Amino acid sequence: MKFKVTYYDYDTDKSVTKDCDYIDYSAEDKYFSFTPVDDPPRIYKSVIIDHPRVNIYQNKWVIKIVVEGYQGMNGGGYSKTKTVIESVREE
Repeated sequence: MKFKVTYYDYDTDKSVTKDCDYIDYSAEDKYFSFTPVDDPPRIYKSVIIDHPRVNIYQNKWVIKIVVEGYQGMNGGGYSKTKTVIESVREE
């Protein structure tokens, strides 16, 4: 299953949408991470969200994961962000 992710990108300091290659969540360690990739793929580092609140929605056609938590900001410090990961229908 293919996913796309809309998230705060530290390097560009704005919200971007890319393909999503890997998703990891640990309630015990209080983090959520994923790896965004471009098309064509280049090497990317994982994005880590601290103290995430994860909500999962599903219907007949799509799975949607909404993650609200804290990320390091380009200008310094941490701020609350919202990340949305959605399945992509392949035809």
